[in-house]
Amino acid sequence: MIAELQTAISKVPSRKARLKGLTQVEAVKIKVERAALLFRGAPVAVFASSANALIAVAVAWQAVNHTVLFSWAGAVLAIALARAILWLRFRSVGVSARNLSQFARLHGMFMALNGTVWGALAPIFAVHGVIDHAFLPFVIAGMTAAAIVSAGASWRAVLAFNIPALTPLAITYALTSGANGLAIAGVVVLYGCASAYLALATQRMIDRSILLHTKNEKLLNVLRRRVDNAHTAEQRFRALVEASLDVTIIFSPEGKVIYASPSAEKAFGKQPGLLLGKTTKELVHPDDMPLFRAVGEKALSKLGEVIALPHVCMRGGGKGEYVAFAGRLTNMLYVPGVEGFVFSGSKLEEKAHREHVHAAE
Repeated sequence: MIAELQTAISKVPSRKARLKGLTQVEAVKIKVERAALLFRGAPVAVFASSANALIAVAVAWQAVNHTVLFSWAGAVLAIALARAILWLRFRSVGVSARNLSQFARLHGMFMALNGTVWGALAPIFAVHGVIDHAFLPFVIAGMTAAAIVSAGASWRAVLAFNIPALTPLAITYALTSGANGLAIAGVVVLYGCASAYLALATQRMIDRSILLHTKNEKLLNVLRRRVDNAHTAEQRFRALVEASLDVTIIFSPEGKVIYASPSAEKAFGKQPGLLLGKTTKELVHPDDMPLFRAVGEKALSKLGEVIALPHVCMRGGGKGEYVAFAGRLTNMLYVPGVEGFVFSGSKLEEKAHREHVHAAE
């Protein structure tokens, strides 16, 4: 869903996104993820509003006119039902980026409408002379808290409910609660400011979490591509080596054989696996060891450079006869999938081997 949206928009950052240090893609993804969180929290808001409305009816039953009370509760439940139907409709058609954006706008409108209806509860209590009922501030505070829980991804959605819900409460206390009215109204205003700040802090925390997740996804994708490329390169290297007639042996930094190509079987007359773990001292003829070490030291100082090794005798271990090779040694210690010294060479014919021995003598 997000991938489709990202490919459909330009990667040139907008002015607002630029001020926040975000690319256009990151800004859009944050917006869509916020909408998705609003969508997931909508059932919580519907349930909280419905449950609190029924509690309010039960508490105010003895003090408030039943017709007024039923009308108010009916409005709350009708809004809750409409919000539930809206949620089910969008859930049935699929939560694409476009649908989530539309749902977020409609959800904000319903939050404002619901807040207006809940804000009417304070004047209703005042008209019936029960404005100082201890239940009223608790139920309004509970609804604002539910708004933060269900719509914390968008502080504007929280304000859409809190402002119309708390403003009539503060005004009603200021006008009808006598000497303490202004003080109580001030407390309501402070509570509104605190809840607004909490909603803003919650949104920012969610935005940072979404952005961090997005950046981690990018890093993970880069890492996956590099691992895939390294794996592909290793497979290609292995295929080329195994198809070659030359013998390829990889020595670890400690001088132990960690790989021998299939062609080693023909050269040594034994399975390549029998060479694994053998040291250079066990493999290389003592007379050729000084030259082999010298070439290895030269290769160590020249990463990736091919160093010629015109003659070296090796055996597969045990009391087997030595086999003469001419080849090259390459330092590939820092190449992923290799991480060692690579000897690659071909078996010398008997005549060439004798000529080399006579020349050395």
